[in-house]
Amino acid sequence: MADFLSTFRNYLKIARADTIARRYLVMNGFDGALTTLGLIMGAYTAGALDPRLILTAGFGVGLALGISGVTSAFIAEKAERDRSIKALEAAMFTNLDDTVMARASDAAVYFVALINALSPVVAAFVSLSPFTFALLGMLPTMTAFYLALGINGITLFILGVVLGQSSRANTILYGSLMVLAGFATALVMLLLRITNV
Repeated sequence: MADFLSTFRNYLKIARADTIARRYLVMNGFDGALTTLGLIMGAYTAGALDPRLILTAGFGVGLALGISGVTSAFIAEKAERDRSIKALEAAMFTNLDDTVMARASDAAVYFVALINALSPVVAAFVSLSPFTFALLGMLPTMTAFYLALGINGITLFILGVVLGQSSRANTILYGSLMVLAGFATALVMLLLRITNV
């Protein structure tokens, strides 16, 4: 197992998959967190803050985002990597099947697809976790609601920090911008509740 992981890590280095995976992690984690925030605020706005309903809908959203993520990343990344291998084969006048380069390319496709699938699911489920305690009677529903909003904000901030680090920019600024997007979403939903739209 250790040998497999070591080889897999080497393949990812050769294919330079870390940068792409980090980008997918942030983009799809952001999608998962913001979609979940919209779901929670939508339930609150509709006066249907029922933990069972929120968790069921959240599970459906997380599952859909995960399936969408793995499918889209696998197809897009596979097509792009295959094109690159074919271009390299044409330039070198050789077949690269069953070479380290081809295996590294395949490893990158699987890794990126996995990150693309898991990041929105984890972001969604982490944000929804307080409602599990509310469903079990361990937390009042409104407490779970406020905790979910707080966890969601922290998740958005962390994703912004990761983005800032990868671009070597101001991490606090990027984190704050992500939180601001979440705040804007929540504010629009609150305005809808106030105006009874």
